[in-house]
Amino acid sequence: MRLAFILSATFALIATRADAQILSVEAVIKTKRDIEIPAEEEGVLKLVPVIEGTRVEEGDLLSQIDVRRAKAAVKIASLQHEAAKKRAEDDIEERYAQKAAGVAYVDWERDIEANNQKANAVPEIQIRQKRLAWERAELQIEKAQKDQELAFKEADAKLAEMEAAQLAVDMRTISAPFKGEVVTLAKQQGEWVNPGDPILRLVQFDVVYAEGDFMLTEIDPAQLRGRPVEVTVELAAGKSKTATGRVVWISPEANSDYSCKVRAEIDNQLINDEWLVRPGIRLLMKVM
Repeated sequence: MRLAFILSATFALIATRADAQILSVEAVIKTKRDIEIPAEEEGVLKLVPVIEGTRVEEGDLLSQIDVRRAKAAVKIASLQHEAAKKRAEDDIEERYAQKAAGVAYVDWERDIEANNQKANAVPEIQIRQKRLAWERAELQIEKAQKDQELAFKEADAKLAEMEAAQLAVDMRTISAPFKGEVVTLAKQQGEWVNPGDPILRLVQFDVVYAEGDFMLTEIDPAQLRGRPVEVTVELAAGKSKTATGRVVWISPEANSDYSCKVRAEIDNQLINDEWLVRPGIRLLMKVM
């Protein structure tokens, strides 16, 4: 019974695929990711290890603005944080205040005991002065605790300053946000840059988009979702090469003539170190 069900489901799937309408769409190739990478801090471009055509992986160094002053700020902030942390962890003042309070209390109690044994053995003013000395010592404990609490907050503030200084270093080091190819260099090594100045343009080519319009009167959009696609690229000497992909998006909007946009993600190929599917070309996309 179970085998019959599996065979039935398999035949139904084959029939569904066989009945799937092959749709041909005139498409244009577009980039998936194409960005201008700007400077985030001002300074001199000390290092630009790429040129037009350089292929990079995500995280590779693209350029670096002079970081000497920023690194010095990190070192200063680090030392200040270390000093503030040591001050915060130092409890000598509190321990001394506790011992002093203990001694002052014993001294005050001794005079009270002396007066209990013999009236007016110790003048009242002296007892009051010793009580005041004990209370002052108790307050010194509180002050030492408050000072230590403030010292911890100062250490936290110095840590934040150190992190901000490190961020300034990081913002001067520009890395590739994705795998791609440098298409344009707007700045050269040794030039001054300001925040927002474009340094280079990075484009992803290993995956590209093919976009075109289909008619809503020809096929239900739901039937296109996730479908495999093929695009054929015309090459020199009358040759051609096919690349494949999959439908990844269908526009929720339509035009007045009932046309609707469909987008497929195409896996690009390097042939003789050149990309097969180049953004900008028009071709026929078959939705299988």
